[in-house]
Amino acid sequence: MRILQLSDPHLVAADQGLVRGRLALAHLEQALRVGCAVVPDLVLVTGDLCQDESWGGYVRLRTALTNHVRCKVALVPGNHDHPLLLDAVLGRACVTGPADFVVRGVRLVLLNSHKVSSAAGQLGLAQLQWLERRLQCSERRDLPLVVALHHPPIAIGDDGMDAIRLLDQDSLEAVLRPHLALRAVLFGHIHQHWQGHWATRPDVSLLGCPSTLCSFKAVQACPLDRAGDPGGRLLDLTSDGDLQHQVLRWSDVSPSLSGIRGRP
Repeated sequence: MRILQLSDPHLVAADQGLVRGRLALAHLEQALRVGCAVVPDLVLVTGDLCQDESWGGYVRLRTALTNHVRCKVALVPGNHDHPLLLDAVLGRACVTGPADFVVRGVRLVLLNSHKVSSAAGQLGLAQLQWLERRLQCSERRDLPLVVALHHPPIAIGDDGMDAIRLLDQDSLEAVLRPHLALRAVLFGHIHQHWQGHWATRPDVSLLGCPSTLCSFKAVQACPLDRAGDPGGRLLDLTSDGDLQHQVLRWSDVSPSLSGIRGRP
């Protein structure tokens, strides 16, 4: 099973809408063209879908996905999102978080870490309880498990990003820790490649994804030595739980405006 993870496109409703000096829609379409050439089974976009949290922005996202993607699509909201509008515009066409579903023998759980009026994230007690109940689902319990959300489930070592972290990181880890089928937790928010693990579960890959729009100052070196370029991540999982992953990069569609930029 192959997952193409993209993140943080920051679309807006306006024609030729600029975000951080870049054409957000053109950058996302470039990501979809390059990424879908590897023929994924699932396209996963991990939040900050719509910078202005507008109906029009989500319509542009739906159109871009319809035009470029021929497989299942999963979306999770970020701090720059409006979860109700996201569901209203895309809920029938895509899987939106929170959700629990299976693709080609791999179990995906999507979480919603959006916290109203906050750049930080929070799952909240009700969603954590939902997650705990869902993970007990007997017919899916032994399938390889991937969890996706917008905010990192661990501090990444950047003071600015860690200040707008997932506020209930420890609670999420406590819920996920006992589940031996867990292979990876995928996230966005940080606009860069990042790879780590929990001390309690060194076998679980915690994987941050570059943004399709722009990069922030990197904590870890990019494996492709292209930390300033837009990018994504490709993951291949077998039904017995073997996981391989790699960072993808592609050229900026507005090179005169390229470079490392600010915060979320």
